[in-house]
Amino acid sequence: MVYSERINKAIKVATKLHEGQFRRGSTIPYIAHPFAVALLTQRYADSEDVFIGGILHDVLEDVPNRIYDSNDLAEDFGYDILNIVETVSEPDITAATQEAWRARKYVYLNNIQNTNDIRPLIICACDKMHNMGELAYCYDELGDSIWTYFAAKREREIWFFESILNILHTKILPTEMLDEYHERLEKIRSLQ
Repeated sequence: MVYSERINKAIKVATKLHEGQFRRGSTIPYIAHPFAVALLTQRYADSEDVFIGGILHDVLEDVPNRIYDSNDLAEDFGYDILNIVETVSEPDITAATQEAWRARKYVYLNNIQNTNDIRPLIICACDKMHNMGELAYCYDELGDSIWTYFAAKREREIWFFESILNILHTKILPTEMLDEYHERLEKIRSLQ
């Protein structure tokens, strides 16, 4: 993959839209996560669309629609990128309840299950691998208190990561990516 104006635009758009957001329980600017996901994707796909999708994967989920919505994303990057990002986005269910958390996760899992496009599947895996890696890192610093930053308990978060891996195993994906995902999941399972 070669650096392009589209990549540069995606970097600028994501940086502006995630401005003022931070990773859970940290002072690390949120934009570090989409950048890490985009970089991780390149281990498994030498693709500009996958890289851009990785950079933009959380804009529809984490940015209010009044600021930036699917129409804006399609206008800025086209319907192909919009479809990739929508596949890896949870719906806007804002209630802070276990039922709302579960509903968002089931929609996400359904999206992943029903796509045959490898691009959002790679982004999904890299997103969750980065999340698990950061969770393990923060656990070393914060211990069990890390779980207070999540809407669901430890067991539910692990269930979600496991459910994604189960779906990814039904798809034709790079074995080394699935192996890395599994290793990170095992690390999360061992946190106690």
